[in-house]
Amino acid sequence: MKDVQKHLERAIEINPEFADAHFELALLLVEEENYKKARIHFEKTIEINSNDAKSFFHFALLLRAILEFELSREHFLKAIDLDQNFADAYYHLGLLLCDLEEFEEAKNNLEKATDVDQNHTLAYYHLGKLLTDPEDFEQAQKNYLTAIDIDANFRDAHYYLGKLLKNGIKNDKDGTLVEEPDFKGSQLHFQKAIDISPDFDKAHYNLAVVLNAQNEIEIAQSHFEYAIKINSDYAKAHFHLALLLKAKKLTK
Repeated sequence: MKDVQKHLERAIEINPEFADAHFELALLLVEEENYKKARIHFEKTIEINSNDAKSFFHFALLLRAILEFELSREHFLKAIDLDQNFADAYYHLGLLLCDLEEFEEAKNNLEKATDVDQNHTLAYYHLGKLLTDPEDFEQAQKNYLTAIDIDANFRDAHYYLGKLLKNGIKNDKDGTLVEEPDFKGSQLHFQKAIDISPDFDKAHYNLAVVLNAQNEIEIAQSHFEYAIKINSDYAKAHFHLALLLKAKKLTK
């Protein structure tokens, strides 16, 4: 990459107003985590060409990485102002707003990303994670399922859908929200996450919890033990395995 950088710098030396060269050099410097120098070249790119949405977008990503959140927000909004169909700008602005705990606006921007790009897997996934209110259970499930429909091997979408189903929420006859775990559905998605990533300790642990709740003690034990094998400091796995072993002794 040093050769690439050398030629980009030479292009800029020959023509200091070469916006594309500044932009490509800035991207390269971001890859090298040289944010200070990258910032200079993004600023120069924008100075030369103030109508380039992608330059504002990538500069906003850099600003978020260095925790300049408000300035990052401004640049995401500028990118969106220049290109109303910039799905990734809506998506990353949504993530930034989550960092700022502005959850309603975050949701609006993630939804906008999916409106613009109906195959934006990550936007559906993060919408699912954001919809934590019990009343949003169905919508959260729908977003996880959409992400999985687009990418069947989206490990974390399977995992978080499994967690959602493990808790389970539904409306009772009188409209009251009540817990009704879907252990079978939860088990299916935890197992899928493990199939995709066999050393996913949290998926093994949660699958063990679900299996234990269904009285599948031996299989549950094996998954608790495997979670601990992967992560020997997994306190919850040690705790719940201890309870399982205690219960087994009491039933003998």
